[in-house]
Amino acid sequence: MRDGTVVGAERIVVGVDDDASDRAVDWVAMRRVVPGSHIEVVTVTNGWGGDVAALDRRLHRAAERLTGAHPRVEVTTATLFGAPDRVLVETAAKADLLVIGSRRQHRVRTALDGWMPERVPTLSTVPTVVVPEDWRPTHGDVLLGVDDASGDAALRFAGAQAVRDHRRLTLVRAWKATVARVGALSVLEDPESIREHAHGVLVDAERLLHIRFPGLRHRALLEEGDPPDVLGRHAADASVVVLGRQHRSVIGGLFFGSTAHELIAGSRTPLCVAPLRTPHPDGR
Repeated sequence: MRDGTVVGAERIVVGVDDDASDRAVDWVAMRRVVPGSHIEVVTVTNGWGGDVAALDRRLHRAAERLTGAHPRVEVTTATLFGAPDRVLVETAAKADLLVIGSRRQHRVRTALDGWMPERVPTLSTVPTVVVPEDWRPTHGDVLLGVDDASGDAALRFAGAQAVRDHRRLTLVRAWKATVARVGALSVLEDPESIREHAHGVLVDAERLLHIRFPGLRHRALLEEGDPPDVLGRHAADASVVVLGRQHRSVIGGLFFGSTAHELIAGSRTPLCVAPLRTPHPDGR
């Protein structure tokens, strides 16, 4: 994305392992990918006796699917060895986008195999899309969750995705008055001041959107409630949900930790997590 209206070439890494990853492949196949782009389909084995031949067949079926969908785009494959989450993240470090599947209905198996949909986005240094196994394509809005520190990366991806797939962008900011402890007392914070702060954050995001993507069709929503609940309601009709991520750990960051986890576990809508900055090697 150069001037907010032109879709540029990109490098996309797609992680392939089982049936859930078929939806990740479908998501990329349906996405607008311009000539000059490069799609790398990657499978990772940890060497614990998996069916390597079956993975190889799935890898090549995925490549054929993407080549058929994007005949003017270079599609390559790679079989790599190591811890799946870290190898995927390292492979995508110089890419523009990483796409993986999520087994929402088989959480234990997902964790045992190492393809942890919550873990990969927290390690990734590039925007990472998690596509659930029961995803079905929709023509809904691109949905951006606006946090106090959502960051330019999330807004850039959301805006570019809306332009790329000719969608409206919806910016959603949730707010909720909380109970604060003052000594031995519990005091309800002023709802109006919290709402005003949330409104200011949303206005700032909308101003940045006008700069980055002038003329992009969009709407801004300010709603009372917990972020997972508010975004979850709108996610049902969205084509993709975009969140910013400031921390590297799965539990780091209140907004990411609660909202992203609940959307990955409970929503049929693909979720993109965009890092706010490149993680420090020690995990900070």
